[in-house]
Amino acid sequence: MIDFHTHIGRLNSSLKPLSAKMLISIMDHHEIKQAVVLPVENPEELHYYSTTDYVIQECMKYPTRLIPFCCIDPRRGVPDQYSKNVPQLVLDPRQMIEAYIHDGCRGFGECLQGLPIDDPRASRLYQVCGEFELPVVLHIMHAFINYDHVGLPGFERILKLHNDTIFIAHANGWWSEISGSVDPSIAYSYPTGKITPGGRAIELLSKYDNLYADLSAGSGYNALTRDPGFGLRFLEQHADRLLFGTDILAASQELPIINFIKTAPISRKAYQAITETNAKKLLRLS
Repeated sequence: MIDFHTHIGRLNSSLKPLSAKMLISIMDHHEIKQAVVLPVENPEELHYYSTTDYVIQECMKYPTRLIPFCCIDPRRGVPDQYSKNVPQLVLDPRQMIEAYIHDGCRGFGECLQGLPIDDPRASRLYQVCGEFELPVVLHIMHAFINYDHVGLPGFERILKLHNDTIFIAHANGWWSEISGSVDPSIAYSYPTGKITPGGRAIELLSKYDNLYADLSAGSGYNALTRDPGFGLRFLEQHADRLLFGTDILAASQELPIINFIKTAPISRKAYQAITETNAKKLLRLS
């Protein structure tokens, strides 16, 4: 199994820091062969940063097991309207991302910025990621992180604009849209009840070849289990666009998605795609 969504470091004031060594121990316990490690470079949601440089350094200790991603807050640098006066302080994402790739990064994210999902500053980063063939992990919350309207019109604009960039959707704002009926007041939480036809997440997965989704965190698990029959059909029908992930942050964290995906009555082909094949393709692993 390849876990496409993990974190390390000190991220929450109520949780003990998770070291790379501890992450490896958890992976061994659950028979997870490799894991993507995502930095946290945005001030939203979590209490501390886990920088790209830190992630790279820690992953170097376990090069066959841990795969570092890079991230850049799109608000870094001098705002565009002042760029002519101080050009040396203007963000150069191409130069930064190229250096991170040289250091071993194979993707971009987790993007947690408190901006509209189609903000031009973030869009500039996604353009560069497409040029370097880096998949982008997007945390989508209707309320305050990569925020969008119900129906995800802004996200669709990004998918169209950057059709050479692979996007991996994650979090409540994305997974609430698996159903055709979305209550905006709870879209950032865990919706319950039957999945109704017309879910925009399913429509977008079917329409755009550059869109994948990871099953991590409570949001992914909730989407698959709130309507069990639908969840199993979804896994089977969209296996070529789904990625196993945990969103692990702490050693004591419960990870129900692991047992769920291991025991789900789906075809071997679908299981292999979700837990390994798709990740190898996106990460360009042999």
